[in-house]
Amino acid sequence: MRASRSLITLIVLFLLIVLGGWQFWRFTHHPHEVSPEAPMVTQDGDTLRVRVGSPLHKRLIIEPVTLSASPHHIELPAQVIAVPGRSINIYTPVSGRVADIHVQPGQTVQKGDVLAVLYSGDLAQAWSDQRKAQATLALTRKAYRRATAVLSAGGNAVKDMQSAQNDLEQAQAEAHRAQERLQALGASSAEGYQPIIAPFTGTIGTVSIGVGQNVTDPTSALMTLVDTQDVWISASVPESMLSELRPTMTLSAPFDGQTCSGPITTRDPTLRTDTRRLNLYLRCSNAQGMLRPGQFTTASLSIPSQTYLQIPKTALLMNNDEVSVFVETAANVYRRRTVGIRYDEGDNVSVLSGLSNHDRIITHGAILLNDN
Repeated sequence: MRASRSLITLIVLFLLIVLGGWQFWRFTHHPHEVSPEAPMVTQDGDTLRVRVGSPLHKRLIIEPVTLSASPHHIELPAQVIAVPGRSINIYTPVSGRVADIHVQPGQTVQKGDVLAVLYSGDLAQAWSDQRKAQATLALTRKAYRRATAVLSAGGNAVKDMQSAQNDLEQAQAEAHRAQERLQALGASSAEGYQPIIAPFTGTIGTVSIGVGQNVTDPTSALMTLVDTQDVWISASVPESMLSELRPTMTLSAPFDGQTCSGPITTRDPTLRTDTRRLNLYLRCSNAQGMLRPGQFTTASLSIPSQTYLQIPKTALLMNNDEVSVFVETAANVYRRRTVGIRYDEGDNVSVLSGLSNHDRIITHGAILLNDN
C-alpha cells in the first residue's frame, strides 16, 4: 500500500515537472505580441497628418514662402545677326561675261572698291547711246543758234526758231538720260567693262561666280556683302513671358572676350508663327570683328524690380500637367495646393498664383507624401 502511494507521488511530481518545462519553453519561444505602431501618415479628406517623431516627420523641412522685391533675370536663347539693311546680295545691273574677280570670302572691302568686272554688251550699248546723244545735242545746239541768228536778222519765221529750241531741249534730255544711265551702272572710262562696286564698307560673305562665267540672269546674286562693324543680338522671348516685358528692360549677352549689354534697341511687332516667340534686339559694337552673324549665346533679360513670391524648386511636385506643393495648415498637417509658377535661373521659381506670403510649405521631402 505504501509502495503504491509513493509511485503515485512520483508520477504526479513527474507530470508537474513536465508541465512546468512546457510552460517555460512556450514562454521563451513565443514572446508576448507587441501592439502595432501607429501609422506615419493618416489621411482625412484632402489633408495629411504626419505622426510626430516618425522617420517621415524627421525628413520633412517646412519653410515659409519668401517675398522678394529685387530685380530678376530671364535666360533667353540668342543669336548674333547682321544689322538689317547691312547684309545684302550683290547683283549685276547688266548681263555679260566675268572678266575679273577682285575679292574672296572673308575679305574686308571699303565703300567704292571694285569687287568684280564684267565685259558687257549692254554696257557697250549704253556708251554708244551716250555718244549718240552727245552728238545729237551738239548738232541741235548749233541749229538753235543758227535759227536764233536768222530770226534776229529778219530772215526766218518764229516757228522755225521754236522748232529748233524744241529739238535742243529733247537732245539735252536724251543726253542727260544717257549720262545718268552710265552713272547708275558705275561705268568706268573703259567702254564695255562693267565694274561691280561695293556700296558700303563690309566683309564679303560668299562669292558665287567665276572668271569667264556668263551672267545672264540679273536676279542671281553674284556675291554677298555684310557690314559687321555693328551687329544685333536677337533674343527670343516665349509667348508665356510676354506679360513680364517692360519698357525699361535691359539685355546682356556674354561672349568670349566681350559682353554686349544695354537697353533693348527694338523688338518685333508680332510673334514668330513657327516658334511662338517674340524677338528682342540689342545693337552691339563689333569694331574688333570678334562677333559673327549666326553665332549663338544665352542672353539675360533684366526685368525691373517688382514684388513676387519665391519658393525652392525642391518643393514642387509634378502631377500630370499640374504643379503643386504641400502647404502646412496646422502643426504636422498638410494639404496639397496647385500653383502657377515661372521658372527662373538658380534654385528657385517665382510663384504666379496659388500661394500667399503667409503660407508655409514643405520645401524638402514633399515627394514622400506625393502618393498619399
